[in-house]
Amino acid sequence: MKILLSGATGFVGQYLTKELLKNDHQLYALVKKTSDTRLDPSIVQLTLSSLQTLDEQIDVFINLAGENIAARPWTAKRKEALFQSRVTLTKQVRLSLKHPVKRLISMSAVGFYGISRHGTFTEETMPKQGFAHELCRAWEDAANEFIDDGTQVVVFRLGVVLGNGGALEKMRLPFLCGLGGPIAGGQQWFSWIHIADVIGAIMAAMSDASYEGTYNLVAPQFITQKRFSQAYASSLNRPAVLPTPRWTLNLIFGEMASLLTEGAKIAPQKLEKRGFRFQFHNIDDALSDIANGR
Repeated sequence: MKILLSGATGFVGQYLTKELLKNDHQLYALVKKTSDTRLDPSIVQLTLSSLQTLDEQIDVFINLAGENIAARPWTAKRKEALFQSRVTLTKQVRLSLKHPVKRLISMSAVGFYGISRHGTFTEETMPKQGFAHELCRAWEDAANEFIDDGTQVVVFRLGVVLGNGGALEKMRLPFLCGLGGPIAGGQQWFSWIHIADVIGAIMAAMSDASYEGTYNLVAPQFITQKRFSQAYASSLNRPAVLPTPRWTLNLIFGEMASLLTEGAKIAPQKLEKRGFRFQFHNIDDALSDIANGR
């Protein structure tokens, strides 16, 4: 297959490229400058400008791009950057391609459902409003515009992706220092997914044409943020007792604190119905696997 990736050097992208390189695929990576030494030499690097000159039809475009939504407080400037890196880029790729791609696999996030501690959210549940929802909805809308070109579109709404790197890397030092206790009481829901299951779902959507539409890509196990804190601290042989008050996070992060202090209960209903086999259903098993080198 001819596969185009955006976000190839990101957390998920690095795992995915390693998996794709095991097979006989021609990989193209969308980059800002065609000199990224982090990419395997066999991967063709393309900017948006050079993408316009590509006279080949792409079989699959895997859209992983997007600046880290939790990296900095949501100022007006930061919100614009988050939109640009997701929504605008997705639109630009569609307009730059000479030939429509056959299949698009695009990421979104469970932030689509907004802020709520009550009820269970499936792919059919009406979302709550807020910035995270607006960002994810616009991103998904941009992906679904590819349908007008005859492209088959799959959208995955990701939970917190757990693996060596990514979110866990940012949490590791506070937990090692014994500062990884419950946030704002810890009763908010924590939707998670092991990186192996993210890669497994993407690979399945590449090879199985019956994948179409939107899927919640989260583990089937429902846990609270407190339960996650206890499990992660245990995997590091550390305690998880010191709580982080809500007001502290609100003071530091402003509106963005809602990502940490609130969380909806998300179910992977459509993936379970189609028989997708999760490698990791249980948070303790997932974190143990990661601690052992995943």
